[in-house]
Amino acid sequence: MKHQDFWAGMVSLCMAVGALGVYQAHAFAWQEQKMQQESGAAGTVSYADGTYTGSGDGFGGTITVEVTVADHQLTAIEIIDAKDEDTAYLDKARQIIDNMIAAQSTEVDTISGATFSSTGIQMAVQAALEGAAQ
Repeated sequence: MKHQDFWAGMVSLCMAVGALGVYQAHAFAWQEQKMQQESGAAGTVSYADGTYTGSGDGFGGTITVEVTVADHQLTAIEIIDAKDEDTAYLDKARQIIDNMIAAQSTEVDTISGATFSSTGIQMAVQAALEGAAQ
C-alpha cells in the first residue's frame, strides 16, 4: 500500500509538470507573436476588402474562422470549424469576436474562463488578416 501511494503521487506530479510545460510553451508562443506584432508598423493597418480564412489552436483543437473586410474595416468574423472544441468554452470565447470588431484589431484581452478557446479564435483571425494586410 505504501508503494502504491508513492507511485500514484509520482504519476500526479508528472501530469502536473507536463501540463505546466504545455502551458509554458503556449505562453512563449503567444508572447513571441505579440512581440512580433508590436515591433511591426506602429500605425494603423489597412486591410484589403474581401473574405479571408485562418486557423488557430484552441482548447480542444483547431479553430477556423472566416473574416470579412469591407471598406478596409473588420465587419464580420464567423467560426466555420471548431469540431473538437468544448461547446461551453467555445460559446463563452465567442465574446472575443465582438471585442475584435469593436477594436478593429486582434489586440484585445482574451476571455476569462475560456482563455485557450478565445486565444484560438484570436490567432485564427490574425492568420486570416495576414492575407488582408496592405
